[in-house]
Amino acid sequence: MYKFAHLSDIHVGAFRHPTLQNLLLEAFNKALEICIERKVDFIVVSGELFDSNIPDMALANQAVRKMRELRDEGICVYVVYGSHDFSPTQASIVDLLESAGLFYKVTKGEVADGKLRLKFITDKKTGAKLVGISGRKSGIEKEYFEILDKYDLEKEQGFKIFVFHGAVTEYKPALISEAESFPISNLPKGFQYYAAGHIHDRTEGKLLGYDYIQYPGTLFAGDYRDLEENASGKERGFFLVSFDDKVRDVEFVKVSVCDYALVQYDATDKNAVKVQQELLEQAKRLDAKDKVVLLKVKGELSGGKTSDIDFMSIRKIIEEKGALHISINHFGLRSREYADIKVGGEDIHEVERKLFKENIGTVKISQPKLKGDAGVQLSLELLGALRQEPKLNELKKDYETRMIRSGAEALKLKEVLE
Repeated sequence: MYKFAHLSDIHVGAFRHPTLQNLLLEAFNKALEICIERKVDFIVVSGELFDSNIPDMALANQAVRKMRELRDEGICVYVVYGSHDFSPTQASIVDLLESAGLFYKVTKGEVADGKLRLKFITDKKTGAKLVGISGRKSGIEKEYFEILDKYDLEKEQGFKIFVFHGAVTEYKPALISEAESFPISNLPKGFQYYAAGHIHDRTEGKLLGYDYIQYPGTLFAGDYRDLEENASGKERGFFLVSFDDKVRDVEFVKVSVCDYALVQYDATDKNAVKVQQELLEQAKRLDAKDKVVLLKVKGELSGGKTSDIDFMSIRKIIEEKGALHISINHFGLRSREYADIKVGGEDIHEVERKLFKENIGTVKISQPKLKGDAGVQLSLELLGALRQEPKLNELKKDYETRMIRSGAEALKLKEVLE
């Protein structure tokens, strides 16, 4: 009996705050230590090992150190790109680490006569055969699935694993639009295991001809929405799969590196003074010692302005209680005097998505890709590209060039990229 581990959506470098960066790396290291202890034969990472194609090198170096231990133990790692750690115009850290022999991309193949023909990689130790498709920005990996030549993949004999990064429509959460997903019929049938990534919630599915469609979800978190779900009790981890000629067992291995405290406060029909008082009282009662504290405030104030609430004093009280990290989310809080502003949300990503969705129809455009859900997604991709900050010691001209290229990638402007 053989064993492999299936991880996904690790997002090394996802957070700016050093505490969260370290917790994410701790989760990654812990997962790899478990893999070594459980003597897995190989590891599959179905995208988003890193949060960008060129991550912070200090963080990347820490992740690479642990991966070298896998190589020393004779454990191969097989990967595909995710939409975050892929770039069509620049070498990714994924390419660099493959060149260094730390892992293998399972996306070998070519497009010929309008068809994408993929080639299997065979794991020498187990004989398992792996092949896959990487994720792309704006969900454009769908185009690869649409032209995928499935015939040769389906007739191949042996234990087969299909690795991909993308949302299958039949299993997508509400957060992901139809425009960003593809039907399960786009996948080749007859594989013993489908190692999926992109959906951050653990999802397990079986449909006729498609056994074991497995999304392990994010290993720790890729954003603050994930952290809130962690604090609400969602378990994070990865799959450990036992197999011979077929899958014999799939175990979800939990990975936890910290405790959480989630405070959700509804300010509806309360004035700013009352909200300030009650939040201070909750902060004083809160058990925050060695925890990631998430304070979420929403609702419409009956009087006063949101700026009247001194969130800094609330933060200071929680800090003095020894919290590991504090996040105060008041994107869903608004004043009654601004009630005519329709767009609200529980986090910045939701607000941005709603703003684009409400306003995209007000601009006259002829391009289908700039309309509806596709246009909203493209707008979010461009906003994300333009939000990037300069890297440490990066020259201004290099930063400007990188920003132009990132924007051009999001907009798919080939003439700028060439």
